[in-house]
Amino acid sequence: MATGFELIERDGGLAAFAAANGWAHRAVGDPPALGDGLWEQVSNGTAHDQVIADGWQTGHLRGGTRSAESVRFTKSGVKVTTRVRSSTSLSGIDVGYLAIELPRYLPNLILDAGRNDGLFGSSLARPPKENQRLSLEGDFDRHFRLYVPKGYERDALYVFTPDLMALLIDETGDLDVEVRDDLLIVMRPGGFAWAERTTWERFDRIRAVVGAKFHDRTDLYVDERVPGAETPASRLAAAAAGAPGEIGAPGVASPNTVAPAGRRLRRKMDRATAIGIGFGIGGVVIAIAAVVGLGIGHELGYY
Repeated sequence: MATGFELIERDGGLAAFAAANGWAHRAVGDPPALGDGLWEQVSNGTAHDQVIADGWQTGHLRGGTRSAESVRFTKSGVKVTTRVRSSTSLSGIDVGYLAIELPRYLPNLILDAGRNDGLFGSSLARPPKENQRLSLEGDFDRHFRLYVPKGYERDALYVFTPDLMALLIDETGDLDVEVRDDLLIVMRPGGFAWAERTTWERFDRIRAVVGAKFHDRTDLYVDERVPGAETPASRLAAAAAGAPGEIGAPGVASPNTVAPAGRRLRRKMDRATAIGIGFGIGGVVIAIAAVVGLGIGHELGYY
């Protein structure tokens, strides 16, 4: 249980509060589970007031201007530099998050909560495309819209068991939830109230209840689409050979990764986001004007 709440309201209080609990504080940093793609690097905003502990972190994501660059060489030895710059200050990126580490990498899954919808629908700055929506049993759809990469519907059903769905409704029904890489990320539009004891008590409860159940459901997950991954048939073969039929058992391949098709959902693009693209080829720069609202949103942004 956290202590030192009286420190938070002072100048620099969040850093002092974190130190009093043995946690690290970072005034500005990168969003959690930020992928290598240039579009993702520039369009997710910037994390502020990060508190980082063992197995979890929290912070506040806001829009702004970010840039990223990649360099590659062609077969003929020509150097090609690609630069991407994004202005997301108008794109509605203003969200607090709690990110909890999971034991395995998982497909990108999003639960868009209905209780925090705005006047125009989803509170997410860039909601997933509708053709990735998956309906679950019971009244779960009344609380969340679940989005799953195409072809990963069965994987999502493996994770979202009825007991986990009930916990999500009870503990995070007013929050958006995303599984990205090996993190469970719980998000609140507008941010969390750091100075309130109830915020940190809720974090404790979410980690102890929802985070623990997610850990149990994902500890043995393997994406069978990854070359060399375990399959039901390989389990049977391992068992016949005398090896226990568990992930990580001797002779059982279990790469901790997800196939490219499942790593990121396809997203809509926020029309307020402007993206500048530049290519440098052999020292010559070719500039392309800012792109606004074009059909490349599936490669952009995750908040």
